[in-house]
Amino acid sequence: MPTTAIADIPVLWEEPARVAERKLVIWQPGFISNKADMQPYLHDLAAAGYVALSFDPVDHGARSRIAGDQPIDPNSGEFRADIDGKLYRHFWAIMAETAAEVPAVIDWAVAELGVAPVVGVGGISMSGSIAVVAAGLDQRIAVVAAGIAEGDWQRIGAMYPLSAPNAYVQECFDRSNPLLNLERYQRCPAISFQLGAEDPMIPASSAQRLAQALAATYAACPERLEIVLEDGVEHEFTPAMWRRSLDWFARYL
Repeated sequence: MPTTAIADIPVLWEEPARVAERKLVIWQPGFISNKADMQPYLHDLAAAGYVALSFDPVDHGARSRIAGDQPIDPNSGEFRADIDGKLYRHFWAIMAETAAEVPAVIDWAVAELGVAPVVGVGGISMSGSIAVVAAGLDQRIAVVAAGIAEGDWQRIGAMYPLSAPNAYVQECFDRSNPLLNLERYQRCPAISFQLGAEDPMIPASSAQRLAQALAATYAACPERLEIVLEDGVEHEFTPAMWRRSLDWFARYL
């Protein structure tokens, strides 16, 4: 797969076979994963006819700086020791900052890859949540497939307690948490949450609170905002969730 950098954002993508219209889908990794791990998903998206792209979120992959000034192995004890006790303090900033980068990635893909300015975005866990935020920031995002993701960042009922944010991270929460920024979704982007019914890390109630808050907004098109719960599944993005995500892109992009 070809790779490049957009400013300091490392990206890779896979091209589809010749298609009449080049449509972009950005698919992003979960926490402590990276763009290279997304290659099987990008391959499936390209096979479905999309220009499929992924990039390293803030503090991930080639951009990892969580434990210091140099990149470290996210699977190492050093990485995990640094985030213990302050996971959510990092998490809110990572999600807000990465969501704010998506418009620049779309700009680049339109200019350099010749894609249409109507885009699908999705991801797993952290990046599914980022995709929901990004859809509120860029009107070119028409479709979101949010795998095991949040609609409300408060994580009410989750197995891990929230750590206290500093002032900057609280500001990231306030400006990016979808539940606090409902006015950004008035154009009704098509959003699908694919969730584990037994997920203790991101309870389904997080997406359900957002859907309830947006019910009036989507009243004329309720089919464009869905929550699918997979029975017996905890915090896992399953093959069935991926198939339904591909179907969602096909329906609305």
